[in-house]
Amino acid sequence: MIPTLYGDDLTADFTLRTQPTRTYRLNFGGKPSTGMLDGQEAMKQTIFMILHSERYAHEIFSWNYGVELVSRIGQANTPLLESLIRQSISEALLQDDRILRVENFAFVRNRKQLTVRFTAVTTEGEVPSEYDWWGKGEEVTA
Repeated sequence: MIPTLYGDDLTADFTLRTQPTRTYRLNFGGKPSTGMLDGQEAMKQTIFMILHSERYAHEIFSWNYGVELVSRIGQANTPLLESLIRQSISEALLQDDRILRVENFAFVRNRKQLTVRFTAVTTEGEVPSEYDWWGKGEEVTA
């Protein structure tokens, strides 16, 4: 049985503060990264980075960081694949405590491509995002 009353007369002499979303701006076009991001722009970059990092593939990241989509490579564009991608994206993004939920998934199929559109509801507001799935490579637009 887990105790619920400790009887130690300890009082909380601190307050919890929420950390800001402020982070360094990353440039991917070959230019040096300069400046800082905050708010929704920082959340867009966070979503981009999570969906571009395969979970368990990079030792620098925690095992809770990244998305598991390598196992989906080569699968046909079927409703089952859509369901598995929806689950993988949701699980990856919900590891970040600033992302409250992932909703409004929409899938647009093409012969060679599956585009996933969704909305990430964050502490900074709603961030509409798009993820292009080719089966070999992927691209995220937030």
